[in-house]
Order: sequence, then C-alpha cells, then structure tokens
Amino acid sequence: MRQTASVVAAVALGATATGCSWPREEYAPGRFCAQANTSVVEHCVDASEGPGSAWSKAEEDGALPISMWARPPFRTSDAFVASEADLSAWFDNLDRAVAYVRDEKKHAESLRATLHGELLGLLLTYRRHQEELLHEEPVRAADNFTRAMTDRASAEKEPRAAALTADKQAMAGVQAVFGEARRNAAPLVSRYAAVAVRFADYRGTEAAETAAYAALSAEASRSGIDGLDGAEQAVLAAARDASRAPTELAAEIVTLSAELQALAASFEEAIAPHKEVLTTHGAAAPDMTSGALRSLGAMLGYARRRVARSDATATALLGGIALRRQAIRVLQGDEGAREAIARSRIERASERFREAARARAEALSAAPPVSEKLGLPLLAERCGALLSLAQMRPLCEATGASWREAGCAELRGKFDATEAELRTGLPKKIAAGLAALREKGMAAAALDAAQARLDAGDVKGAAIAYDAAVRGAEGT
Repeated sequence: MRQTASVVAAVALGATATGCSWPREEYAPGRFCAQANTSVVEHCVDASEGPGSAWSKAEEDGALPISMWARPPFRTSDAFVASEADLSAWFDNLDRAVAYVRDEKKHAESLRATLHGELLGLLLTYRRHQEELLHEEPVRAADNFTRAMTDRASAEKEPRAAALTADKQAMAGVQAVFGEARRNAAPLVSRYAAVAVRFADYRGTEAAETAAYAALSAEASRSGIDGLDGAEQAVLAAARDASRAPTELAAEIVTLSAELQALAASFEEAIAPHKEVLTTHGAAAPDMTSGALRSLGAMLGYARRRVARSDATATALLGGIALRRQAIRVLQGDEGAREAIARSRIERASERFREAARARAEALSAAPPVSEKLGLPLLAERCGALLSLAQMRPLCEATGASWREAGCAELRGKFDATEAELRTGLPKKIAAGLAALREKGMAAAALDAAQARLDAGDVKGAAIAYDAAVRGAEGT
C-alpha cells in the first residue's frame, strides 16, 4: 500500500505530459471540485467551466488554503478500466486542477492541500478497486490504469520534486536571513534594555531636581551681599549636575538609534530577494526596529526638554541674584545716589514706552495687507493691533502715570478712532469681504462660521475666521 500511495501521489504532482490523449483545446468530461479550509461544503462545476470556477466558489465560501480535485467522467468503479479515453480524460482534468493551483494561483499551502486531499483519496480508491479486479478481469483490462500511472509517474516525478526542493531551499534562505538578523539584534536588545533602565532612573529624579532649585532660590533671597557669590556658585553647580546625566544618556540614545537604523537597512537589503517567496506563503517581513526607535526618540525628547527647563531655571535664578546684589548696593549707598538711579530708570522706562506707542500709532496709520490672488484685505492682524491699543486707554487716563506721559501723548488722539473702527469699520470690512467670497462661489460652511462670530459681536474671532476663508479660497 505504501508503494501504491507513492505512485499515485507522483501522478497527482505532475504537469501535463507530452503525448496526452486528450487535446488541450477541447474540454474533457467530468467535474472540477474545490473546498476551502474553513468550510465543509464542496463546490463542483462542470469541467467545461474550468477549475477557476470551482476555486472562485470555494474562495467565497471560506478561507485559504483551498483543496482541488477532479471527479472522473465515469459513474461506476468498474468503468474506469474499460475505456482508455475516459481514463485519459480524467487524468487530463487532474493535471488541469493541479496546474491551476500551482501555476495560476501560485499558493503553496493550497497545492499541498490539493496533493494530499480528495485527489489522492480518489486515486487510492480506484487503485485498490483495480487490484480487486485483477482477480476477475483479464490482465489487459487493468493494464490501462497501471500503464498510465507508471508513465506519468516517471515523466512528472522529477520536475515536481525539483519544484518542491526549490521551494524548500527558498524558505531556508529566508530563515537564514531571519536568523542572521536575530543574531545581529541580540546585543542591541540588551543595550536598549539598559538604556530604558537608565532613563527610568533619570526620570525619577525630576522632583528632587525641582526641589533643589526651589531651595537655592529661597536661600539666595535671604542672603546678604557677602552670601550672593556662594549662591551663584551653588546654582551653577546644580545646573551642571542637572545636565550631566541627560547628556550622557542622550549620547547613548543617539548611538543606539543609529545602530538600529543600520540594522534595519541591512535586514531590508538581505530580505529583498526573498520578498516574492514571503508573498507566496502569505508572510510579511518583520519590523524589528521601528518600535524601539520611537521609544528612544521619546526618551531623547524628554531629556532635551528637561535640560532646557533646568537651564532656564538656573538662568532666571542667576538673574535674580544679580538684581538682588544691585538692589542691596543701592540700599547701602547714600540718598542722592539712590535718587539718581531711580531717575535714570524712570527715564529709560518712559523712553521705551514712548517708542512703543509711536510704533503702534504708525502701524495703525498703514492700510491692512491684501491677499495675493483675490485682492481682499486681511484683517486679523489689524484687529489684534486695534484691541491692544484700546486696552491701553485706561493706562494713559490713570492718575500718577507720569513716566508714561510721553508715550500717552502719542496715543490719546488715536483712542476714539480705534474704538470706532472696532465697533463699525472693521465689522463692515469683514461683512463686505464675506459677501465678495460668496459671489466667487466660496464654500458656505466657512463663511457662515465667520458670519456667526460677527453676529455674536466677536470681532476678533470673525476676523480670524474671515482671513482663513480668504486663504482657503486662494489655496494658500
């Protein structure tokens, strides 16, 4: 029985041999059948429809792999040895079923299911029945079946065996690439784990670092002129300590990230020749590095942001210490010196305020910018400037604001016009711009949103929405 199964499997494995008694341009009688792996229903069609029709029905009914076979054109078990034409017709259909799975669908698992499924069972069944008939029928009647099986086995065994061997070799090549990648990645995995531990330790020190800066600030605020130098050195030392650990960690992260990227590039280059084999077997090349790279990027971002916060805190503390030193020296000086310093600072502040006020007034005297294509005014920036100027009116009208007087003199004549433009002028310009956009076929949703803000008295929000609509209409 083991020899019989081997011969029968060899028949089923082959492509069509030359000299087949059933021409390709004609359809052999019989039926093609297919069954999906996840289904219990057999889908059979007439041989004239071709094996693809049976495959399509099975594919709609369940998932891959799909097993295919051909039912013989004869109805009784005895008939298969009576007609050489019927026997050849059945073998031709078997060839067509196997060739369709192998050459058209190119699905290895389905080919395996086909060769070891119903097709093999049919051949074995008829083989056993033929052996029983040997005792009742002349040897000549059984020769048809035996000769056909022997000829096809000898003609087709070697090509199919070579194809299966090539498939095994291809998968062996894929496994070799995977194995090499795993070996190369092993030391990087260990280093990544060590970096993750270091990062967790570093992140756990954030609260202590913040508390240390707070303590230095409190100590500096109580120090006299003699103690401020020590306070400065303590702040500088704290800043250096806060930067040392993340700097070393960042260097390791950058180095490890570069090596992971090199590993990914090397793996991609090595697996490229095997992509077709992976696709044939329904497999995908694994992504071994992107998750680790994203994690390392997040670690590096946190370390850099924390160093920036530490440096900003230290800079602010040093600036505060410098101001405290200057204030103490002023207090230690005579009254005349203190008054001179106060006058100097008031004059500088007054001059800066006057220059800023003059710049505001000049900016409002200019026309708002217009869009490049439609030539419509852009009003959000002007609205912001008008609101900022209107908010300064109470400062210039308050008593005791003498150091601001020079700047307020530049602005007092602008306040009424500014408020009038905010109440009426700017809303009219926004409404006119929205109407122009509607005439040009602009989408109504964006225009309605701007109009709703304008109707609600939110001039600034309406101006922002209007500018966005203008830029959207221009595609900018």
